[in-house]
Parts: sequence; structure tokens; C-alpha cells
Amino acid sequence: MQRDLFNNNYKDIYVSTGRVDFRGTQFPVFCYRTGLTVYEESFDNGRLVSAGWNTSGTPLNVLEDIPVRLNFEDYPEPFAFSVEVNGECLDYDWDYVGFEKREEYISTTKTETLHGIITLKSRIYPLTVEVHTILSGSAIFTRYITLKNESDQPMKINKLIPMSGGMETFEDWDHYFDGDKEKFKVFSLGYMDTDKACAEGAFRWHEMPSCGTVVSGKFKSDRFRYPMFMIRNNALGHIYFGQMAFTGGYEMYFNLNADQMTNGIEMGGDRADAKLDFKLSISGPAPVLVLDPGEEFKSPEIYIGRVQGDLDDAVNMMHKHVRACVFTFDEPAENLALVGGGIGPERAMTPEAIFHTIETAAFVGAEVCSVDAGWNCPAGQERNWHRAAGDWIPDPTKHGDNFASIRTRCHEKGLKFGLWLEVERIVGTSKTAQQHPDWFQKRFLNDCSTEVIDMTNPEAAAWAEGQIETLINEYGVDFFRLDFNVDHKASICKIDHNGVQECDYLRYYKALYDMFASLRVKYPHIVFENCASGGGRCDLGMVKQFTHTWVSDHQIMPKGYMITNGMTMVIPPERVDRLVSGMNGHLRGSLDMTVRQTLMAKPSMNTFNPMGSSMNMQELEFVRHSFDIYKNFIRPYMLDGYIFHHTPECYGMQPKGRGIIERSSKDGTKGVIGIFNLASVTDDSVVVYPKGLDISK
Repeated sequence: MQRDLFNNNYKDIYVSTGRVDFRGTQFPVFCYRTGLTVYEESFDNGRLVSAGWNTSGTPLNVLEDIPVRLNFEDYPEPFAFSVEVNGECLDYDWDYVGFEKREEYISTTKTETLHGIITLKSRIYPLTVEVHTILSGSAIFTRYITLKNESDQPMKINKLIPMSGGMETFEDWDHYFDGDKEKFKVFSLGYMDTDKACAEGAFRWHEMPSCGTVVSGKFKSDRFRYPMFMIRNNALGHIYFGQMAFTGGYEMYFNLNADQMTNGIEMGGDRADAKLDFKLSISGPAPVLVLDPGEEFKSPEIYIGRVQGDLDDAVNMMHKHVRACVFTFDEPAENLALVGGGIGPERAMTPEAIFHTIETAAFVGAEVCSVDAGWNCPAGQERNWHRAAGDWIPDPTKHGDNFASIRTRCHEKGLKFGLWLEVERIVGTSKTAQQHPDWFQKRFLNDCSTEVIDMTNPEAAAWAEGQIETLINEYGVDFFRLDFNVDHKASICKIDHNGVQECDYLRYYKALYDMFASLRVKYPHIVFENCASGGGRCDLGMVKQFTHTWVSDHQIMPKGYMITNGMTMVIPPERVDRLVSGMNGHLRGSLDMTVRQTLMAKPSMNTFNPMGSSMNMQELEFVRHSFDIYKNFIRPYMLDGYIFHHTPECYGMQPKGRGIIERSSKDGTKGVIGIFNLASVTDDSVVVYPKGLDISK
């Protein structure tokens, strides 16, 4: 690990003059420097185009008269973003209006940022686009665009790509490899290998073919693939790392032209060049957005950068940036990275059962006890919780006192009291649905209603926010857990926007994000946990509205370890929940393994023995001892510490071999290494070289 790279907070936006056209027009070039990462864009003949990257900190025109930027004409679509309005491409026809640079300060994270804004106006439609770039000093930066309809007519945005363009041209790439060059792939593409539930975090490197590759989720594939990518130059060692902060449909497209011939010269001739470009798109039935006259809309954010180093250098750079610029709510330090606990619908959720869970949670050192799905169902019917969504009233036979006794018992034991709610879903048989049949989303297919309320309906959104406020104000919760158990196909819905069928992804999630942003400000003392059938909505667009996130419902080893491993690459580990007990996590793996792998993230517990049985003190003492290690040794340095994935590719439905994760303090004086036998381990020993410890100390 190159520790000095992580301590560098240099940032600057340098605007220079680029090419001069035949009319004498000078086109501006925008050079973004953050740490040692450099990214440039140029406005050229009506186009804003990507101009190249490096990881040396040096502007691409360091020799002013011989700039080494990408040749835009080498790329069929070099545009730094892309918008299509009413079926027309606008990418070639922009007027440059101006550039603004702002120094901004995020008080909650004590971060000074630099914010650059390029303003462009379309020559085809009265549309203004602002291109926003935020630098924090990390190798990662934030990018988004805003669109403003300056006309008196609505505009159909059929295509919205917040960031795209050329990444690099690698000349003579074949000269950098020895042996049979046909076996070498110049670039590898890393992404989450599956889009299915209970396999979140299955990160894997893939050889990038010389063609276009698409990685998608939420629309064209299931909702459990995290929207991230890494691209590694296998010869030169740098890594691009990007994430899309969006909970709706997305598509990541990567195009490599690395055929082993150039200008008709076959392999063994003079040259073999590789050209790499990309697009990060909002995906869904068109139009993805209908802009009303005078309306301004902000796109989802992209977090992206390039690092000269290994996978964990890129991971820790990403964590540094999102800790500084994404998780910015003002929340008490004592609410962060708590050891969770709770009871779910796998048993009758009577007060007696909940008291039993509270006693166990307090004994092992948990700091929260939440009551999950089923609290509004009669005793013994909790397993039917999914058919009781919409009427969020405590079952009077169990909780006639509105949880007062349970809340009191939690507080007596030093635990926060929490409740679960699936506030966006109401079943058709509920009183709420009967009273408000117009609240449901409409699917594109046959105009059928879903079980999901339309969050773009102000009345429905206000009701949803009110349900959460009831839990906080009337039931006295300290901890709120959101769930969302909806198949991704059922969430492909439409909004009747003045007679136009608009895909609801962008507006739905804007409304949802806004609601939780409002609640976080209004209730800063409440711990907010995100969940969606496990890891169905774990992107940073959603997670940044919460204190932490439940990344999967799968806890069984060895796949449970794979989930911890992969999800701590994309989300800082202090915001990644992993479960010790419950959800059948006891079926495979030792107690040691199942407990200690959660210490590589943020541990939670469910239950360890059924009602009426005795507690196994050997078991519970070990759990308490492990949680003590987490709370007293790991947690003090984890909020700004580093994580290292010695075995990043623990993929497969049942991953084999060993899994090794390391956590260390920022100053390199403390660390912990977890070494886990997964399956089919044949050797008895392994040598691990710590990456996070400063050997000079």
C-alpha cells in the first residue's frame, strides 16, 4: 500500500485553451486534478468530449504546445455525457456558455471540496445542461449533470448518460507482453458476477474481449447486482473504479477495440493499438424522464477515478471519497457502526420471545434490538407478514401497549429499540389500499397495478413519511429499518406525465431519497438501516440516505463470506451489516468462522437458542468476546481505516479455497487479519503478508 497517496488532499481544476479551429475559435479544456489522478475534458466543435487520464498528477498539456490528449476522432462516441431529447441526439450540437469553480466545505465530515460546473446550451432544443464535478483530494471524484428545460413545452428525455467517453488509447499494447501474445488480454473488467439474491458481492475479474460488453441491473437483469465496475490495464497496472449511485435501472457499457491489427497490418507488423471507451446509462423504457417547462432535474451521481496500484488501493480511495462526500448527514458518533440485534418472523414474536431476544442481545454485547417483519400480525401468524403490508398498526394481542414494555426493557439493558417497516408496499386487501386505490404504481404491462405505492404521488409519499414518523414519535423507536420485497420486474412502472408514459425510475427514487433526506435531518438521533430483501437496493444513491445497510439475507458459509468480501469493496465496511446467527447461518461453518467474518464488516445477531431451552455459555461467551474485539479494538479505527481483500475473487455459488480480509488503522499502527477456510482447502498452512501495517512502526 502506498500510504502517502491516501494522505494527499491536493485538488485543482485548471482551464486551458485547446484546439483552435479554422475560424480562430479557441476551445477550452478542463483539467481535473485530485490527488495524483488527472482527468481532462475538452469542448470541441459543439461537443464536450473526454480527453484522457493519468495517475502522475500532471496535466496532459504540461508541454503546452504538445498536449497528449486522446484523439477524439478515434472514438465513435467520445462524448463526456449523452442526452437524447424527443428522439434526437444532442451530443454534437452544444454551445459553450461558461465555467464556474467553487470552493465548498462539508462541515459534517470537515472536507474541503472543489466544485467545477460547465454550462452548455443545446443548439437543437432550448435545453441547458450543467456538468458538475466535485473533487475531494482522493483519486475518486463525483460527477453528475443537471438538465433544465428552457422552453414552454415538455421534453422527452429518451436517453440519459451522466458520464461516458474515451478512457485511453494504449499504443503498441502487444509489445508489453511476452510469449504467445494471442493469449493475453490487455484489459480485465471486474464486476459483480451475478444479479441474483443471496449471492451479492460475487466480484470477479473477466478478460475484456475486443468488442462491446454490457453489465446491467434493475431493468434488463435482476436487482441484486451492485452497480460497480473496475477496469485494469494488465500491462501497466492502473485501475479505473466507478460506481453508479442509482437504485433504478442502469446499464454499464464498455467498448474495447484491441484487435491485433492496425491499418491492415496483421499481428507481427508495426502496431497493435487498443482503444477503450465507456457509457454509464440510466436504463428503462423510454422516455426515462419528461422535463416540464422550466423544470430542472439532477441526474444520479457517478463516483469514478483511476488509481495506479492494486485493487485495494482503488477500494480504499473509493472509501475515502464516499466517507468525505457521500455520507454527510450530521449523526451522533455513538450511532455509527453499532452491533445490531433483533427478532424476525421465524418465530412467534410475542413479548416473551422479544424479551428473550433482548436478554441474549444484551449478554453478548449487542447495542440494538429491533423487532422485524410480523409485528403487525397476530401471534403465530408472523410468517404471513408479506400479506399484511399496508396497515401498520401493532397487533393488539401482542403489543397493545404500543411497545412500551419492550422499549423499556431495551433501555434498561442499554439497547436501542427498533422497528421494521416496508413502507412503500401495501397489499390490495389492506384498509389503506381500499381507501386509496389511486396510490398504486402502474406497470407498463397491461396497465396492472403493483403492490407498491407511487412515491411520485405527493399524497402517497406524505402518508409513507407519516408512517415512519409514527414509529418514531408514538412508539419511541431509536432505530428504524426499511425493507422492500418487490421483484425487479414489478417495479418497472410508468407515470402518466401529461399524457406521456414516463418511466418512473428517476422520479420514484428522487422522491424516496428526498423523503429520507428530510427524515434524517428531522430526526438526527435515529439510526436508519436500509434493507431490500437483503441486498436489493444497496447502491450509494440509496445507502447514503441511511446509517448503514443490510447487504444480503444469505448468511450460510462459505457463500456468506463471499458476500462480506465483495460488499466491503464497494461500501465502507462500517456501513455493511453481516449477521452472526439466524437465517440458517449455523448450518455450515464453525462458530469461530461465522462470528469472526462479521468483524470484517459490522456485526449483527439474531438468536442463539429457542424459547424454553438453556443458553450455551461456551457459545455465547465466545460471541461476546468477539464482539468485544470489534467494539474495543476494531471500531475505534474503522471509521477512517483501511480494508484489504487478499483474496478478492471469492466468487461462485459455493466459493472454494481460502478467504483473507485485513483491516487496519489509518496510521498503520493497528490491524486485524481474518483467515477463513471456505471449502475444499487442501493445504494446512498459509503465509499472509499484512498490507495495512506500517512496518516502520
